[in-house]
Amino acid sequence: MSGYPREIAALIRSNNATAVASRLALTSRDSNKQQFVQYMATRSYQGVLGECERVMQADWAEVVCHAVKASLGKRDGNLAEAYTHQEAAVESFMRLFKNFNRMWLPVLKVLLIDLRRLGYQADKQLRSEGKATEANKLEGAGRIMRKSLAQELRDEDNDRDMSRTHGALFVANQCNKISEVFFALNTLKHVKSLVLPPMLSLDEYPTPDRITWYFFQGRMALMESRFDQAETDLSFAFNNCPANHVTNRRLILRYKLQQFEKLVLAFRNGDVRLFDEALEEHQDFFVQKAIYILLHKLKLCVYRNLFKKAYHVVKPANNQIKLDVLVCAVKAAGAEADPQQVECMLANLIHQGMVKGYIAHKQQVVVLKKDDPFRVSS
Repeated sequence: MSGYPREIAALIRSNNATAVASRLALTSRDSNKQQFVQYMATRSYQGVLGECERVMQADWAEVVCHAVKASLGKRDGNLAEAYTHQEAAVESFMRLFKNFNRMWLPVLKVLLIDLRRLGYQADKQLRSEGKATEANKLEGAGRIMRKSLAQELRDEDNDRDMSRTHGALFVANQCNKISEVFFALNTLKHVKSLVLPPMLSLDEYPTPDRITWYFFQGRMALMESRFDQAETDLSFAFNNCPANHVTNRRLILRYKLQQFEKLVLAFRNGDVRLFDEALEEHQDFFVQKAIYILLHKLKLCVYRNLFKKAYHVVKPANNQIKLDVLVCAVKAAGAEADPQQVECMLANLIHQGMVKGYIAHKQQVVVLKKDDPFRVSS
């Protein structure tokens, strides 16, 4: 057997978490690890596990063996198998970590980062092989990370400085990065909104983790049409992002690009046809930037501005406008809609406070507020 397990065991005994983490990482080029990877390729898992258990605690032996098997799977191009072993390594470490303090966070961080990356790579490989129904590894990684987050938030260590909760924001951000992939794939059903407990003071966490957290919170607020909160969160992320981190600053400011010119024009003018054309023209770009679904949700606002234009053209004396008039406006704008669809759009706009009034169903009219019915409250 290679000296790798004995090396790890010695580092564990000396509480050198950073060194353990670096040797467990998929990217590790440690010569002892490379020899052990090759050794495991020719031995049974249970046999090697038994050998490791002679020099370290059983849970640690599982962490080491599964992490090495993950490296072996990645080396051989079997990413789904690599992910399965990485997930097992994380779960084994979580059993250990519940009795540890923050000193061992470096190991958790490395294992979780590798889990997320393997999940993404395995799903991509499975889809390319025509096995899309099996491409659920990244979703599984998200479940493991939310479980890890819950474990850290339950830490009741009286020594606040050594509490495992110091890793909570990092784990939450890993969950958010998984959601970012689902944004890009337009699979919104897998996007999970995270809410941290109010007693958790974000000011105690490293600035990079806070920037990442507020960036993703701002993104989620945009998806949920909480625009004031989105502005607050994204502004924090941008204002605190170092000037030399150009790529990250561009990520935050990705909305100020020329691909948005036609969308802005369509939005202002209530031009449904132009909005659809602009969305289709730059669809690949918007999907790549993981904002296609968000932009598609803005179409309701385009209809709102179209209805506003129709209202000012008709100028109804009693502030009542027939649904048929709005249906005609939609058709004139190059879209198809029947009275039921228009009524549904109006109901949503009224519910969201973007139109002030109510729908008189029997009369098939919209009764609008006399004083600026299209004014949106700040």
